[in-house]
Amino acid sequence: MSVITLAVLVVPVAIITALLLARPVSDRTGGEGGLRQDLRRRFGPEFDRVTARHHGDPKAAERELAARLRHFRGLRLKELSEPERARYRARWAGLQEQFVDCPGAVAAQANVLLNQLAIDRGYPAESRARQFEALSVHHPEEVEGARLLDAAARQAGTGTGTSTGTDASTGTDASPGTDASPGTDASPGTASDPGDAETIRHAMIAGRALFDILIAPPARISPSPSPSSRAAHRTSL
Repeated sequence: MSVITLAVLVVPVAIITALLLARPVSDRTGGEGGLRQDLRRRFGPEFDRVTARHHGDPKAAERELAARLRHFRGLRLKELSEPERARYRARWAGLQEQFVDCPGAVAAQANVLLNQLAIDRGYPAESRARQFEALSVHHPEEVEGARLLDAAARQAGTGTGTSTGTDASTGTDASPGTDASPGTDASPGTASDPGDAETIRHAMIAGRALFDILIAPPARISPSPSPSSRAAHRTSL
């Protein structure tokens, strides 16, 4: 076979191969639809929530979630010691006991506690919005529970300060096992309306799902809890 003939056969193959390798990643995964499917699989209900916030524009949601993923995927998270886990569990158990008497105040305290737990694990402390974005990358199924708890605390009129993420993140007295966290007064937030109390209870249960994941030992942490385990969180505070 002559050199010219060999070149005629090899060069086109090399060009085609180079073109295939040069395609954008989104094209190789099915274009925009492939990227959307990847993000939807990873973020689950968070994808739908962000799409709705962008007035139903999935491309805008893709851009936001892709940027969020790039920014927070490599977040260096910290593990809690067993004494720290025990203190957090004890604090939450104490809140459960107070819930019937003052659900609003309890929601505020639980909101502060969950915020501090996330910070101790290495999630952003500068604002709750930023913290929720980071949590959505690592725990997309449970982050909405933290939002519900934050909203319930603010609506009860006792957890407004925690929405900025400043009081729980900068106060040195907000560590687990102390009662100096903002909004820990049991006097406000006593819900006389059973409907309000039930809304707060639902928010507490939703927030508890994330709380349990964040205090779990490393071997028990799962990015995608089974439906049965998520159902169990919906039955108790």
